[in-house]
Amino acid sequence: MLHLLPTKKTALLYLEVYLNFPRHLILAFFVIVFFSSTLCAQEQPASEPDDWKLTRGAHSFEIEAGFAPTQPIFFSGRKEYDTAGRKFGMLSLRYGRIVGTKGPVTYEYLAEVIPVALAFNNEVIDETAPPTSPLATKRETTYAFAFEPISFRFIFRPNKRVKPFLQTGAGFLFAKKPIPIPGSLSYDFIGDFGGGVMYSLSKRKTINFGYRYFHVSNMNIGRINPGYNANVFYVGFSFFNK
Repeated sequence: MLHLLPTKKTALLYLEVYLNFPRHLILAFFVIVFFSSTLCAQEQPASEPDDWKLTRGAHSFEIEAGFAPTQPIFFSGRKEYDTAGRKFGMLSLRYGRIVGTKGPVTYEYLAEVIPVALAFNNEVIDETAPPTSPLATKRETTYAFAFEPISFRFIFRPNKRVKPFLQTGAGFLFAKKPIPIPGSLSYDFIGDFGGGVMYSLSKRKTINFGYRYFHVSNMNIGRINPGYNANVFYVGFSFFNK
């Protein structure tokens, strides 16, 4: 006989996921939806261009600042290291090219450079402490540089001034010290996905609000692979050449 009802273990697992799901993500989602709806309501068709669609072949240059106040556990599970107090910040530059529009979606290729990435409260070896086993550690801010040569953005409502979008990318990160704990590597692979809202200030300028789930991993090429994840909320500006 098939058991249609979940087992006690499964029910407890669902409950744990629900309790650990960051409430600020839910709040941020509704804020973005509300913001998007407000901008849509403020659109004045008579005073704006007939078509806000991004031009095929257009080049874009972007600057973006993001900050992660928390580290998520709903995808990665509980960690083998202390996540308390860890935060992540980044400043990134992007080059983009509009591939084209098909139906309700505009496709854009992106290449991103992150000249400043900061892992706050990162756990590192305390080189000033007397030798012990295991080695004594301390918390400090660790600097890193990263780049994503391959990223894609999927922009919806292409003819409108307010455009929701989804985005994903992958690349590499090089840090001054291992992230997130000693024993990991100072060079890692990164991947992210997320989405947001793009608002056209003019035909060639947009302001972007979004969220990206930012993942750092050495892909098991190190002695250990603890991995690191960050809930990054960001604001950015895009400039198009046509």
